[in-house]
Amino acid sequence: MPLIPWPILILFLSSFSNPALITSSLLLPSDALSLLSFKNSITLDPSNLLSTWTPSSSTNHCHWYGITCNNRHRVISLNLTNTLTKDSALSGTLSASIANLTHLRTLSIPYNIFSGEIPGSSIGKLRSLEVLELQGNNFSGNIPTQINRLYYLRLLNLSHNSFSGFIPNRLIGLRNLRVVDLSHNQLSGRIRISVDSLNKCEFLNHLRLSHNFLTDSIPPEIGNCWNLRTLLLDGNILEGRIPGEIGRISELRILDVSRNSLTERIPQELGNCRKLSVLVLTKVDSGPGYNEDSLVDSYRIEFNAFVGAVPSEVLLIPSLQVLWAPRANLDGRLPSNWSDSCSLRILNLGQNYITGVVPESLGLCKNLSFMDLSSNTLWGYLSTQMRVPCMVYFNVSRNNISGSLPRFENGSCDATMMISYGQYPNFLDNEEVQNAYLNIPVWGSQMNTFYGLGLGETNVIIHDFSWNSLTGSLPLFSLGNGFLATNFKFKYRLLLNDNKFNGHLPGQIVSNCNDLDSFSVNLSANRLSGGLYQALLLDCVQLKEFEVAHNQIVGSIGPGIGGSMMLQRIDLSGNKLSGSLPNQLGRLKNLKWMLLGGNNLTGGIPSQLGKLTSLVVLDLSQNVLTGTIPASLTDVSSLEIVLLDHNGLYGEIPSAFSTLINLSKLDVSFNNLSGHIPHLQHLSDCDSFRGNRYLSDCPDPYSAPPAGLPVPLEVQKADRQRKLKSSIIAMLTSASVVSTGNFSMQNLIGTGGFGSTYKAELIPGFLVAVKRLSIGRSANNVGWPVIHKIAIHIAQALAYLHYSCVPRIVHRDIKPSNILLDEELNAYLSDFGLARLLEVSETHATTDVAGTFGYVAPEYATTCRVSDKADVYSFGVVLLELISGKKSLDPSFSEFGNGFNIVAWANLLIIEGRSSEFFSPEIWEAGPKENLLGLLRIASTCTVESLSVRPSMKQVRFQWNCSCQVSCFHDPSCPPLRLIAAVELMNS
Repeated sequence: MPLIPWPILILFLSSFSNPALITSSLLLPSDALSLLSFKNSITLDPSNLLSTWTPSSSTNHCHWYGITCNNRHRVISLNLTNTLTKDSALSGTLSASIANLTHLRTLSIPYNIFSGEIPGSSIGKLRSLEVLELQGNNFSGNIPTQINRLYYLRLLNLSHNSFSGFIPNRLIGLRNLRVVDLSHNQLSGRIRISVDSLNKCEFLNHLRLSHNFLTDSIPPEIGNCWNLRTLLLDGNILEGRIPGEIGRISELRILDVSRNSLTERIPQELGNCRKLSVLVLTKVDSGPGYNEDSLVDSYRIEFNAFVGAVPSEVLLIPSLQVLWAPRANLDGRLPSNWSDSCSLRILNLGQNYITGVVPESLGLCKNLSFMDLSSNTLWGYLSTQMRVPCMVYFNVSRNNISGSLPRFENGSCDATMMISYGQYPNFLDNEEVQNAYLNIPVWGSQMNTFYGLGLGETNVIIHDFSWNSLTGSLPLFSLGNGFLATNFKFKYRLLLNDNKFNGHLPGQIVSNCNDLDSFSVNLSANRLSGGLYQALLLDCVQLKEFEVAHNQIVGSIGPGIGGSMMLQRIDLSGNKLSGSLPNQLGRLKNLKWMLLGGNNLTGGIPSQLGKLTSLVVLDLSQNVLTGTIPASLTDVSSLEIVLLDHNGLYGEIPSAFSTLINLSKLDVSFNNLSGHIPHLQHLSDCDSFRGNRYLSDCPDPYSAPPAGLPVPLEVQKADRQRKLKSSIIAMLTSASVVSTGNFSMQNLIGTGGFGSTYKAELIPGFLVAVKRLSIGRSANNVGWPVIHKIAIHIAQALAYLHYSCVPRIVHRDIKPSNILLDEELNAYLSDFGLARLLEVSETHATTDVAGTFGYVAPEYATTCRVSDKADVYSFGVVLLELISGKKSLDPSFSEFGNGFNIVAWANLLIIEGRSSEFFSPEIWEAGPKENLLGLLRIASTCTVESLSVRPSMKQVRFQWNCSCQVSCFHDPSCPPLRLIAAVELMNS
């Protein structure tokens, strides 16, 4: 029996108080003693997995749970993989006693809760070790360099821990290594590939370094790893080019370089990787795709911006099944010589600068089930060979495609090749490719969201032709037989809006509509004419959304519409419809949006609309309706927006509107209404009541409401004549703030839910009003529209300072008191008293630390180096305050100790998966939750401590465009500059 080192033996024996146990322990083999010492470092074993591990056990240690021995009773495998849940996971540290298991070949303890550092000196003594699996624990510290001594190591998996520091120099080049997975840690530094005579990577099959903080460039030496099949480098801070040397890896199946900062051209040498199946160049998150877990990776934003086109040598690789490169800054044209040997299943080149036509030969890719070419500059016609009916997702929206829509080829479709009924698509026929596919995020846009290839029993099919120049009449659409021959349900969305289609609105749009679980169609903003066929609504009982706004539809809305019981959205606004509203509209119990504004509808508003218990938006504006507003509308508690303006309605506004807590907009302007305006929960702008000569004056928002009614959450000035008008006059500096008496009570004009308004005299006789934003100081939390508006305006201002001003300007004191609001709640950045001008250099040394404690970037406070990223940090802190209702150094943080601030609090909640707790309850409940989580994601990115990881304001603006469903940056009405103080002329 091998000798046991005395220190370990003494430590082990001291854990037993029973002399009999000590006596029996002396008789145990050394491996058993080492295992018992390993057990002593386990602090929690909720499932009693190690209950048989006792010195008095009648069973041989080779029969203990998780242990395998050789024929000489030496332990060769220690496998305590947690295959259940975290509730059954082992907790503790990795004992140094494992060094005595000298015959150990497999050490596998994944998905438990082991913590602390790996005992490097002990690991280095396991010279026979072949498999080391520690993934999914809480290990921290550096990766021990002693792993380099493990000559026989074949598999190393340290993923999903908290390891930091550098990757050991010769680790990736260990001669016998087949798999290295260091993903999802906090590793930094360069990727080092060892190529000396003793350490080569020629046998390495899988290298996964995703989601770390690795910097510098992708080493060209990676090309020496000839047998690599999987290379995942996504989610780091890698710069420069994709090395052409990767083209030497003839066995490569998967390459993912997304979410880095790569530039330059995609090397055509990649075309030499003839077995490449999955190529991921960029990943784009969408607003609807956000969830709390994704916030842990908030620093991993897509910054890859390539030059030029995807080489045709790469696009035409016969084995290529997945090409994922949305918003990658790509241009050029698509190749015209695809053949029937094409293996493409998924092609995503959306939101790039690709020109030319959609090649007819692309129709030869018979297995293509997902194609996104949206938001490019494509033109020309679509070929009949395109197998659109067989595609789960087809998107060519926002291009300049013209001509008429053909009857696309509708041959036999193999649904099993297009739909994933399990965890991964069936066509990905090996484990490595499957895992890579799961690494691809879902794609979303402002208009629709692709929810994934598999959704269990219900699958979404989206065909999007919107925002092009398509003409002619609408063809009859159909889905591939392969879809409908299965037992699965399908939701179909067909988007044809914003084109130039003409002719009569057809009586049938999809031939197999009733074979679907639901059908949504958008035909808005075309040139369609004719009447609204009842058959279109009645024959498709699965119709869920029907949008034909802004066309030239005439006639009346027939009573048959009441048979479309599944309708959730109907938009017929902006047409030429006439006649009265049928009472049968009240049968549409699932209806949420009824948009009928901008027509020639007459008669009264049916009282039956009060039966629409799901209704959220009702728009009957700009018609010729008469009669009174039915009181039954106030029975619809879900109503949020009611637009009845520009009609001929008379009588009083039902007072019960004041009881609708969700009602945020009630517009009854330009009618013949009389009586009093009810005190609403969210008081509408006084413009919403103007044009009714017999209606009482718009109520003073500061007056008390009638007894029993709550105070409105949002109030605005009543008299439009007194409303402050926007005027850019001068920058508001520290001296200008003094003119308000430093916001003294004597100059206070009024207070509201968003701040206080003060009188200021900038020059003698020139009076202005200034609103000071209050964050976290008011009982009334602002809603998402205001939060979005404030944040986006300040982001615009900072981006302007940093990139449009010559020399660049760094503000150095971004904080809530320097953000001002006008009466329209437009946000302005003020007080440039501490600003610095920066020349071409990135940073500037200063002897003073300006700014306000709690908002100053950590590197600025410690090194006195000022850069534009110091403003980014402060901007992130302000965002955190805005959505949490807490101050940067809130008193509630005192329980966490000195130095704990709002940034640390946000990171804590994100890491623990409790992101929703960060928001003030009022803001979180009001939502929208996806947008709020997206804003938290941006804020946490801005407050990353590392300068190299923290984005610039230009990158913040870019990410905002990607993550917000409603973006001001795409709105031409948004002013390009938000720097000037909130100075407004008063007409009183």
